[in-house]
Amino acid sequence: MCDGKLRGDAFPTLAGEGGVTSEEVHDFSPKKWTAGGRCYVYGAKHAVEIDYLWHLDSIDDLDRYRSPGPSTVKTFKVGSTTGYLETPKVRVAKGNVNQNRAWLALPCAVPGDESSDQALLEIEVKEPPPARTLDDSLTKAFVSALTIATSYLGDDVFKCSASPSAAATGSPSPGASGG
Repeated sequence: MCDGKLRGDAFPTLAGEGGVTSEEVHDFSPKKWTAGGRCYVYGAKHAVEIDYLWHLDSIDDLDRYRSPGPSTVKTFKVGSTTGYLETPKVRVAKGNVNQNRAWLALPCAVPGDESSDQALLEIEVKEPPPARTLDDSLTKAFVSALTIATSYLGDDVFKCSASPSAAATGSPSPGASGG
């Protein structure tokens, strides 16, 4: 999925019965540092969007990315970073409806940049509203999809120091943090 960059059972689960039928990619495989990109994975009845956004921010402000909000359903670890599964209200033409989304923010600066603690890579896996009910299978799929996307984007593409290694997804990995 996503130009072959993301592999795992989570994506067919998120696409719903019948699995993935198509995908659409927008700057998901960056050749250089870009502000953001996304890809969509479609099933017969459901879809999921995987987004990333890299931006300058102060690590002193990181606490605002580390606190569960009122719409948080579950928190989980992706490497040493906390991820959040939320069901926030979003505005659509018919009014406010719920949307399921899993997201996290990694400290991640451009290699060689002296302001190495002044940038974040936000990664999000979400489905278009209205949200499905989060059962165990769907919850696991969101967590797994975010872990896979974080491993690819945080490790392989942006080489963030706090991202998980592909071999250790879902658990903290002590040792070298790279950079």
